[in-house]
Amino acid sequence: MLQLYISFFFVYSIFAIVNPYLQVLLRNSGYSYEAVGVLLGIFEVSGIVGPLVVGRIVDKTGRLKDTVLIATAASALGLIILGYNGPVWLTIISLVITAFFLRSLLPLVDTVATNRFNGNAQKYSHIRAFGTLGFVVFSLAYSALGRPVITDNSSIIMYALLGCLLFFLPVLSWKEGKMQAIGKKKTMTKPKRKPFADNPWFDSAFVIGLIIIAFNRLSMSAVTSFFSLYLVEELHITSISLMNAIGAASEIILMLLAGYLIEKKGVLPVFLLLISGLGMTIRLLLYARYPTLTGVVVGQLLHSVGFGFFHPAAIQLVARRVKRTHRTLGMSMYISLGTGLPTVLGSSLGGFL
Repeated sequence: MLQLYISFFFVYSIFAIVNPYLQVLLRNSGYSYEAVGVLLGIFEVSGIVGPLVVGRIVDKTGRLKDTVLIATAASALGLIILGYNGPVWLTIISLVITAFFLRSLLPLVDTVATNRFNGNAQKYSHIRAFGTLGFVVFSLAYSALGRPVITDNSSIIMYALLGCLLFFLPVLSWKEGKMQAIGKKKTMTKPKRKPFADNPWFDSAFVIGLIIIAFNRLSMSAVTSFFSLYLVEELHITSISLMNAIGAASEIILMLLAGYLIEKKGVLPVFLLLISGLGMTIRLLLYARYPTLTGVVVGQLLHSVGFGFFHPAAIQLVARRVKRTHRTLGMSMYISLGTGLPTVLGSSLGGFL
């Protein structure tokens, strides 16, 4: 159990660098805003496909630990290639590799935790909040140290690779879970195969939930994709890690509260999704109407509602509405179709708007 908590803590150290600095890294490489938007769109497209493919493989083989290790190593390889300021085709290849495997890590670790806790929302919210704590700790540490150097791509890549290494090591100590692979169920008699419509592995509530999640993410995609550039070039604020740490830290309490409300009070996940959408609307208005340091800080604090309620509710949607045999794929659909696809649209359009 300790290894899993440590793994959650360190996996978000990778995203503490990649999320806020990828757009800056691309700008440092000489790409225009329009080109950055398109490249981020390519990154997101690969980030959609990766979790779906990897999730399906895991559901078929049941080899979660090995897949996490391979995905981490491949993510590091993509980042190394991205560090070379080469031609645009090389940048595209590196972005595709990085997104394909890096975005696959989150549904994988979420599946491990959800299976370990048998879908208990409160226990999951505890370990996920510990992951957020890792993001906050690393973001604050990087801000205090003035690292990475935002004008130096090699510095950005180096700290992202450090996160990959810190996550890789505790995963080595995982015990391969007893996840049952599809097609390997032990049965006394071979049942007659039912049509998909008669025996689905998810229900209509899952589809409706994904649609709600997608609209929720679409509303924020253009802002989150260009938030770092908004800070640096519009407000002349260079403390990117600090601003991201403020947002991440604010989500911890409400994330724990979300787990408690779902597990102990029987609050429906869809209700929390709707509340998060309201919080996100207010946050967007603050960024648009009050482009000041105060406006940004208050907007970041509203991340507590926009994501603190949102993510545990989305995870519970998968845990409750998708069969365990397809849970990794269900988590991947949440990450890819519920989050990734709307972000592709927002990132691509945001570069031009």
